Amino acid sequence: MTVAAFHDQPMRVSAANLARLGACMFGIANSFYLTLSTAPAHLSTLGGDAAAGAATTVSTFATVLSLFFAPRLVSVAGRRTVFAFAAMALGFPCVAVFGNSLAIAELACAIRGAGLGLAFVSAGGLAAALAPPSRRGEVLGIYGLAFGLPAIFAVPAGLWLFARQGGVSLALVATMCALLPLLGLGVFPGLEKRSRYSPSWDLPWRSLGWPLLAQTGGAAAVGMMITSFATAVGSTVAAAVALAMFLHGLASSLTRWWGGRIGDRHGQRLVIAAGSGLSMVATLLLASGDSPAMLIAGATVLGAAFGLQRTGTLILMLARTSPPESDAVNAAWNIAYDAGLGLGALAYAGLAPALGHSLAIVAIAAAFATTTVASFLCLEKMTIEFRFDRGRDEENDLSDRTPRPTSTTDGTK
Repeated sequence: MTVAAFHDQPMRVSAANLARLGACMFGIANSFYLTLSTAPAHLSTLGGDAAAGAATTVSTFATVLSLFFAPRLVSVAGRRTVFAFAAMALGFPCVAVFGNSLAIAELACAIRGAGLGLAFVSAGGLAAALAPPSRRGEVLGIYGLAFGLPAIFAVPAGLWLFARQGGVSLALVATMCALLPLLGLGVFPGLEKRSRYSPSWDLPWRSLGWPLLAQTGGAAAVGMMITSFATAVGSTVAAAVALAMFLHGLASSLTRWWGGRIGDRHGQRLVIAAGSGLSMVATLLLASGDSPAMLIAGATVLGAAFGLQRTGTLILMLARTSPPESDAVNAAWNIAYDAGLGLGALAYAGLAPALGHSLAIVAIAAAFATTTVASFLCLEKMTIEFRFDRGRDEENDLSDRTPRPTSTTDGTK
């Protein structure tokens, strides 16, 4: 099957293909999350806190950069080739991340970040094609579990393995997790001849503006929470933070699937609105104090909120674009996610020293909530009016080109 045919013709949903694709992303996710905390921990021994922070920054920047080019790479080389390259880019540099050279370790983090971005687009576009429109939310919610569930256990497992066996053993396990998906490359369509599909970033941004901002705001709340939790490590609430992050990941994974089912039945805008409302509740809980109960409750509610927002925004964006644009939509959605995480962390780090923990959280949440509501009131109204006018014009154009039936004497047509 050519990439052009893959984009132009909907694929029949197959439980076997969905399971194989999920297994591929499960391996990618484990490789990523095993090193999420351990790579900065190792780099801190080579260059201090600055080196540890640079590991995450460099990796995230490389991910975002690769997302801009991933749709074009998929159209030129095919999903199978791009995903294979992504898996190798995530796997082979793992040993270098835990080496003795700071420069090489930072470069390895950048290569792995770029591989993650390529995996997101090459696999995400296939998942969108496997899902029929009537069940797209449920199918993509299940697919999201493949990447979300490893966040619950792979991060603590990586820290445990790093502390007891060292970086080399951890690197070998992460490498194996990244390379095992190469055995499942058959689920990805190949490229038999040059594709007619020519992707671009000329998307209907007016229709996508509100979902993108909602996704960015939800991710910002998560980035803000993670940054605020970082100050609690080593304190009396460190155990509560660990439990809070576990419940956050669990709630986010489950509501991605549950929210997808609700969206298929009642519409994705309802799911996004529910997620945004829960996000505000969660930030108020987090801002109410540093008691373990509030931290755990706030993180759990925020996880549930973000799961709803992630599923609802992606499905709504896919519904408002054509199938050939799914790769660019996936890339834009992931860019909003990474940008939101960074903005939330940066905003909290800048405001907390001046305003304090609670006021900083409230101020950031209020800013993103105002932006999301304003974009909904402006952009969503424009989108609805545009779609109504375009549909009326198409109906009139069709009626002008269709011969009118003639009536017979008995009134029949």
